[in-house]
Amino acid sequence: MQVSILSTKELPLSLLAAAAEQGMDITVAQFIHIQPVAATYSIPENSVVIFTSANAVNNVRLIYPTWQIFCLGGATLEALLARRPDAQVTATASNAATLAAHIIEQGNISNVVFFCGNIRRNELPDLLHQHHITVQEIVVYETTAIPAVTTNNYDGIFFFSPSGVRSYFTVNTLPANTVCFAIGNTTAGTLKEYTTNKIITNPDVPSATQMLQTAISYFNNIN
Repeated sequence: MQVSILSTKELPLSLLAAAAEQGMDITVAQFIHIQPVAATYSIPENSVVIFTSANAVNNVRLIYPTWQIFCLGGATLEALLARRPDAQVTATASNAATLAAHIIEQGNISNVVFFCGNIRRNELPDLLHQHHITVQEIVVYETTAIPAVTTNNYDGIFFFSPSGVRSYFTVNTLPANTVCFAIGNTTAGTLKEYTTNKIITNPDVPSATQMLQTAISYFNNIN
């Protein structure tokens, strides 16, 4: 049975090919635009640094191997290791709140540098501030919504960020049978604000590859 999927961001050709082999036809439409920010900053080589998105990793000018890095797993970690295979990653997590907890648990961190976008969420910096950890935020990219009307009825839709969810639902509604796939709990939480449709969240690793595997497993089990 052919399954039709809408992905709300670009996917690697290898994933599209893997999906096609499983009878899954994926249409790609971008609902947000990422623009690098030409920020001026100088970060010491012994800093404690936080990344919660691959966009942040890809838009930092220079990543020192001596930085003590805390980052989300999945796509964020993959982007980091692709740019800096020798990066000193102290801890990873599947969401920002858990990542903040790992930083707090260290017990000896008083200052961190948080590379982020212009519409970053509050959970991580708020938790760190509550534990008297100073957060230097450096915005390295901006997210702009680019809503687009979809005319097809899809069996499933892949959502990768809260901003992508908000952009999609600005001009679209969902048929009752369309299944939403969320890359993580934060994206799933935003989806719940807009729809009562079934929402399936990546079980462990927040990555596009895992999302595809989750969708394949879901549709194979119901067909």
